[in-house]
Amino acid sequence: MLDGVRLDKLFAPVVERVFERIDEKNAAILAARASDDPAVRASVRGKRITGPATKQRIKATIRTVLADAEREHLVTFNAAALVALESAPRPKGVVWTRSRVAAFNEAFQARLAAVRADPNEPPTSAVKVWAITDLRPSPVMVWTPAQLGAFLDHIAGDRLYALFHLVAFRGLRRGEACGARWVDLDLDDGVLWVKKQLTIVDREVKEGQPKTQSSDAPVALDRATLDVLRLHRKRQKEEKLAWGGSWTETGRIFTQEDGTELKPSWVSEYFERLAFSAGLPPIRLHDLRHGAATLSLAAGNDMKTTSAMLRHSSLAITSDTYTNVLPELAREAAEASVSLVPRAVAVGEPSETEGLPSVSPIRSARPSDSGSPRNRRPKP
Repeated sequence: MLDGVRLDKLFAPVVERVFERIDEKNAAILAARASDDPAVRASVRGKRITGPATKQRIKATIRTVLADAEREHLVTFNAAALVALESAPRPKGVVWTRSRVAAFNEAFQARLAAVRADPNEPPTSAVKVWAITDLRPSPVMVWTPAQLGAFLDHIAGDRLYALFHLVAFRGLRRGEACGARWVDLDLDDGVLWVKKQLTIVDREVKEGQPKTQSSDAPVALDRATLDVLRLHRKRQKEEKLAWGGSWTETGRIFTQEDGTELKPSWVSEYFERLAFSAGLPPIRLHDLRHGAATLSLAAGNDMKTTSAMLRHSSLAITSDTYTNVLPELAREAAEASVSLVPRAVAVGEPSETEGLPSVSPIRSARPSDSGSPRNRRPKP
């Protein structure tokens, strides 16, 4: 959007125009989605609007480029620093409680019936309707431990089970899991070093460095996860033997059947199909990472330990993101808070009048004013 603009002509209104064009594109996508013309709706299928967080990252990139130019005296000020954008609050996870699942299932069935009954709609699979994000209570949804267990049991025999297990319990990002290498895994010491990640650039899989500097850190592995990874290594060796000379050696822990690298976007789509077939409410693959953090907190680990597991750049990021915890943990915290206050009267228990006491039990336990030592007359 800034192609052909000279650095010394890059004023604040020029940068603002970048985000105005983004907003115009967002509006066009939303209008097309609401169109009565199925061809118009089909033209934007799969296209996403650019949200506040992405716009903030775009602004940060422009600002960094201009900061370098300013240090080299190519510009006299940083125009991007003068551009104001709407804040991008960090989304917090919402747990799929029983009531939320029931409400979602009702909305999903209604949407699916409407889509299939509309002659203008192209044939759409149930899983695509199920995965539509506007049916969910929040963009970030988290499974309960029981739901996660049901998912893992459902895919126990899948060749990529170890990948989803690793993300679910140790919180790896999608690109980190796809980019994990055997050379960075120590099965004896139980440590995986996150050194590489795979991303999609111009529809091609590219290897790069982890998301942040703090992401390049060791991930401690429990015994169950190590057993899963050993079994996965055995399976991969069998696949390599079966493919013979057609096997592609990438050194990745998780690959396609012929050894070639996994495409991160395909892994996300495959995860959705598995979750749908398990009869579970929808979450994104990245939400398994949120679930790993929530499980860590529910298990009694403090915020600092959980932040280290996720390899966040600061404790504040972990704290801001995971203030919403599992209902079981929230109830436990509530019980702990109430138990700190000693009570002589159990207000929750029914009184003789089947209601709350009409007189404060504290006041009724005190001597009356007329009978207090100060006002009491001495006996003759």
